[in-house]
Amino acid sequence: MRALLVANTFATTTDGSIQSQVVSELSKFLDITVANTSARNDAIEFAKGAQQQGFEIVIGLGGDGTINEIANGLLANGPNPQGPMLAAIPGGNGNVFARNMGLSESPLQATAQILSSLDANRYKSIGVGKIATNNISRWFLFNAGIGLDAAVIAEMEARRANGKMVSDFAYAALALKELFAKTDRKHAALSLVSNSGAVHHDAYFALIINLAPWAYLGSKPLNPLPSAGHDTALDVYAPTSLSIPAVFKLARRALAGKSAENDKNVIALIDQNQVHVQAEHPLWIQVDGDVIAQSTELTASHIPNALRTLAN
Repeated sequence: MRALLVANTFATTTDGSIQSQVVSELSKFLDITVANTSARNDAIEFAKGAQQQGFEIVIGLGGDGTINEIANGLLANGPNPQGPMLAAIPGGNGNVFARNMGLSESPLQATAQILSSLDANRYKSIGVGKIATNNISRWFLFNAGIGLDAAVIAEMEARRANGKMVSDFAYAALALKELFAKTDRKHAALSLVSNSGAVHHDAYFALIINLAPWAYLGSKPLNPLPSAGHDTALDVYAPTSLSIPAVFKLARRALAGKSAENDKNVIALIDQNQVHVQAEHPLWIQVDGDVIAQSTELTASHIPNALRTLAN
């Protein structure tokens, strides 16, 4: 089987030694070609070419941003359930997609799991999300967001660009700073239009979830809408209160994996084929943990059976 390994050697937990070990293991069973990224969006172009060049699987070694780029390359011409399979070897900070797909956080153990799945012919077609905003279109595998979470990610990317530490602790600290020092907690600036056309007002930010958990804090999953999955449409989580009691309640429930579907302080939209979000002023937007734009609106759509992935 011809396989393309797209490796981000700048990812948080990836280095040349890990890459060499992964390539050594993969090469025992696959006809492997390696493509190293050197700039943002390189992985998109590598994945676009993979199908044209007859690769049967594209394996990403890196963080969620790298895996998202590969998915966007494979989906460049639309849903591609007969195209090359996608597989992820965790090499970043969060590795949400790989973890949610049941893969080990150890790159070598994840490599062994991928080879086992290939040997057993375990794969499936998954539904993916798509964001449209400001003439930008971007696919996402597990989540997108507008407002608070995207603003925190923008701050994290700025820290990384300046050579500062990126960690779960840094993320939590920046989230608290964004929430309590920068967010106007007295004025909710978002409105949402659901799949049915119903309009919901007065949200502070919105998470659009395609696969639960939404994220991780260390080893602990943050799971505000645990029913979200690739076999269903999108779930949307949009808090309507950021009072201190409400924030701590929502955080406790997310850490406990208790659904916010009936929480009075949350707009929870379940199984949405499409949702539109409107903001009063430009807000950061992220997909799979990478910011893509600032905008006053976005439309998120769910496309079923769009992409083949390995099933652990």
